[in-house]
Amino acid sequence: MKKFNFKGLEIHLHPEVYDPAEDTFLLIDSIDIKPKDSVFEIGTGCGIISLYCASLGANVVCSDINPFAVELVKKNVLVNKSLLNGSLEVRLGSLFDVLSFDDKFDKIIFNPPYLPTKPKDLVGGSGWFDKSVDGGIDGLYLTKKFVDNVKNFLADGGEAFFIFSSYSDKNSLVDYLVEKNLSYKIINRLKFDDEEIFVYCIQTK
Repeated sequence: MKKFNFKGLEIHLHPEVYDPAEDTFLLIDSIDIKPKDSVFEIGTGCGIISLYCASLGANVVCSDINPFAVELVKKNVLVNKSLLNGSLEVRLGSLFDVLSFDDKFDKIIFNPPYLPTKPKDLVGGSGWFDKSVDGGIDGLYLTKKFVDNVKNFLADGGEAFFIFSSYSDKNSLVDYLVEKNLSYKIINRLKFDDEEIFVYCIQTK
């Protein structure tokens, strides 16, 4: 099994779980985590973002729909237990389904499947890789579901962060955020090859 070191953390990987990539590290660089922050990460993958937040003293709940990811995070928590200054709990499930209706967080983080995808683009196999990248026809399928409910789980003054790709329709995303009466801004971006990815921050008003 592959592994690598990141800011002192030993991160183990798994062939059925999305590997950290440019979008992962852009999110990490974009979010200011403070000790005692309550953090919820959706689609945690190997858990690198949640582990980093917990190492800074945050109290983290993370989730993934992929059971291989959940088991991998548990392993990575054990390996790095002495480096975690906050708490970290991982749950199996989709989006906000793993939470209680009254849960509130200072930071919510989501690196969604954001690539516009047609059936011919799917890799197949076990299907877990496809689930990690398949954003539906417009690339916004799960992002819109996230936007629908995120405000309900943000504490006063809380912020939610997610990745958006230039392969998707920016106007469609902005229209949807406005329709949901959400305050947002772009806080970071990264251009490579023919794609640019952005970190959007949704703020409670």
